[in-house]
Amino acid sequence: MAELSSRERVRRALNHQEPDRVPIDIGGMSTLTTLHLDAYKKLKQEFGLKGDIQLTSMPSQSVLPDEEIRKRFKADCYPLSTMWPDGGQLNPNIEGDGSRTYTDEWGVKWRQPKNGMYFDAVGHPLLDCTVRDIEAFNWPDPKDRSRIAGLGDRAKGIFEQTDYALVMNGPLYGGVYVPCQWLMGFEEFFIKLIIEPEVVRALLDKVVEYHIGQWDAILDEAGKYIEAVVITDDLGTQTSPIMKPSTYRNVIKPAHRKIISFIKSKADVKVIFHSDGAIKEFMPDLVEIGCDALNPIQISAEGMDDTKKLKEEYGDKLVFWGGACESQSLITNGSVIDIRLEVERRINDLAPGGGLIAGSIHSIQKDAPVENMIAFYDALLEFGSRIYKK
Repeated sequence: MAELSSRERVRRALNHQEPDRVPIDIGGMSTLTTLHLDAYKKLKQEFGLKGDIQLTSMPSQSVLPDEEIRKRFKADCYPLSTMWPDGGQLNPNIEGDGSRTYTDEWGVKWRQPKNGMYFDAVGHPLLDCTVRDIEAFNWPDPKDRSRIAGLGDRAKGIFEQTDYALVMNGPLYGGVYVPCQWLMGFEEFFIKLIIEPEVVRALLDKVVEYHIGQWDAILDEAGKYIEAVVITDDLGTQTSPIMKPSTYRNVIKPAHRKIISFIKSKADVKVIFHSDGAIKEFMPDLVEIGCDALNPIQISAEGMDDTKKLKEEYGDKLVFWGGACESQSLITNGSVIDIRLEVERRINDLAPGGGLIAGSIHSIQKDAPVENMIAFYDALLEFGSRIYKK
């Protein structure tokens, strides 16, 4: 097969067709398949790259990779995201204990401990809320045009001047029920999910309303340039679903379905659903509500390690996005040989027949050695180029 453009390569994979090689994602999912800021600093230094680093998420300290890095490792995807209203930037405060804090437009307070890796939600404006409190809350305006200022021109420029496949990363980092946890508090959310589900439904309704308002504006502005969009909600822990499947189906799933249905009514795009953890039990639900691809395929979680079996069961229904190597374990603590063997195994399991866009399982962590990062990205290209020539 002749060499394909990145865009056509991704399109073929998304349509369960074999491309010339496995597409590679480095930062296309702007907080999920990229690198932690501290890891990226090491990679830039290794290649002698200067210049500022652009963060794509303050809480996760995720970065937008430089073009030189994309070209070096043959990345095929490019991220698009909305902006803070009025083009605002987050400038965390330095507290007396050395931690950094900020409060976002939703009133959620975030804190990064001194020498910590991430920001955590520590202040919840709807803690102990009622349905009436939710109705009275000062909700951000999803139709605020400053959130998408320049998005259409930016998407058009990248589409016409490069051959990248454009991936639109959703508002609220793509989350639906997870932002409810930020607003309500994690423990409070799960308590109310069981004993006061009407409160959770009321909050979900508001978050869904926000999502649909944002997606309406986003897809009007840039939909014709976008290949895929990202929805995120973690449905699993390391060992099990995070909630009973019946609870998910009764309370959360209708919200996911409504957003995905709206997106697909507006634009010809694929929907990537991100969920960490042991989520095999939810995969039929995700297929049913219109998800086209699943990220990250967390192989360390219960029931997710047998990627050959996952491919056999779901390879005609879901594209696997990520899945090539665990960032928390192997890329951080493994040997170069171990990383190469792992990438080869996962590509051999997931790539046949198309339907794999390869990347790290979660973004690469701050403590990853630079030689491991390079070995991982090089292995994606090497083994991804071999698989369709067998």
